[in-house]
Amino acid sequence: MSIDHFLSLASACHQEGHFLLAETYYRNVLELAPDHRDARLRLAQVLIRSNRFDDGIALLLPLLNRPGDMAAVYRLLGLAETCAGRHPRAIDYLTRALEHAPDDSSIMHFIANLQQLLGLDSAADASFRRAVRSKPMVTFGGVVTPPDYRVLFLFTPGAGNTPFDYLIQGARFDSNVLILLPDMDYDVDQLRAEADVVVNLVSDVDLRQGVLDPAQALIERIGRPIVNLPRVIAGTSRESIARCLSDITGCRVPQTRGYPAAELHAMLARVPAPPLPFPLLARPAGAHGGTHFEKIGDHAQLQAFVNRVDATRYYLTPFVDYRSDDGYFRKYRFIYVDGEILPYHLAIGDQWKVHHATTGMTGHPWMQAEEQAFLDDPWRVFGDAQRAALQAIHDAIGLDYFGIDCALDPHGAIVMFEVNATMLVHGNNEQFPYKTQAVERIKHAFQAMLERRARYSGQGSSRTRRPPRSR
Repeated sequence: MSIDHFLSLASACHQEGHFLLAETYYRNVLELAPDHRDARLRLAQVLIRSNRFDDGIALLLPLLNRPGDMAAVYRLLGLAETCAGRHPRAIDYLTRALEHAPDDSSIMHFIANLQQLLGLDSAADASFRRAVRSKPMVTFGGVVTPPDYRVLFLFTPGAGNTPFDYLIQGARFDSNVLILLPDMDYDVDQLRAEADVVVNLVSDVDLRQGVLDPAQALIERIGRPIVNLPRVIAGTSRESIARCLSDITGCRVPQTRGYPAAELHAMLARVPAPPLPFPLLARPAGAHGGTHFEKIGDHAQLQAFVNRVDATRYYLTPFVDYRSDDGYFRKYRFIYVDGEILPYHLAIGDQWKVHHATTGMTGHPWMQAEEQAFLDDPWRVFGDAQRAALQAIHDAIGLDYFGIDCALDPHGAIVMFEVNATMLVHGNNEQFPYKTQAVERIKHAFQAMLERRARYSGQGSSRTRRPPRSR
């Protein structure tokens, strides 16, 4: 076979995600033409996608001494090093890529995110500002051209955004992601021209409180239909949500309280220390995923926690033992999409701090079967009373898209753990393939919601929702 034929087969397999076959055909090309630049670049992409980062790097390094598109080589080297967790080296390669493509805002964003991840806040801020000045929006094209409509996503650098990568996969709309910096000026007419509907991704009050007012003001100036108004997000701190849901029938809502660090230190220094509802759960404000999240039994343990975990603000929550009769803890996650309540997962573990990714569910078929049954028909687990309580939660929160983590106590009450719009929805379910259908339902519901909102765009309509009710 000819080089062109092998390359055509490799490209087709690459595009369809058949990486092993693509690798075979790319290597066929390189056997015939070891210096074939395009085959090396594409094979490196396949190896990186297959988590063989060092193999990809080995293919790319010889290209640094040969003429061609050096920005592409350095970008791929930066990607491989990033995936391998070698972030300083990745920044070095990406900086070299930017020297060859000084106007490439996507490389600027890449560098800025890595700098922020490494705690280089000043450098990250400068990189983000350079990127915004060069190109304030990054566009991800839909699967059809022209797109059915266009969505403007407001994204603020760093943590605190609604994860959306999976939700736009396979979409028939173009996604324009605006990097939102609170003190930057934006061309509102241009943004309006690129948006039939706006999605506010800024969703963590503790991490991004200062961005919500500028985001609200910008959205009002754009004047398009909106998903998740910032002024509604502003009422979704853990403390605010606990108060908001406190008297919903059928819900058991531990009353979280936030403490500035200085206040908590001063309180613990008093003799005698004031009473607290031990055992309780302590975490720094803005932390997710179980990071620095601990069960505390007395004042001494709490003092040790705040001494060890530095934060400007802490949350303390009374602990509720939600263990089932069989001794296991079960944590359910639902995602609300425009009023629809959709199951996302059931995590089962033998410890109180349950996260799906860290449970032993891969080795317990009965756990997987129970999760699958819940995903197939959640209302056999959550009966009429619980379903009514879940609906009341939606009505009280007032967001278009958000998630909840909860459990059921022995009396059938819903034990609320967390309610916010920062919960992750992803499609990486190779170990739990039965989850795919449920997760896809969430993605399709999200895209259908955007399509409904986009229909009103030509009329200049902007749907608004009320903030959570105080209770």
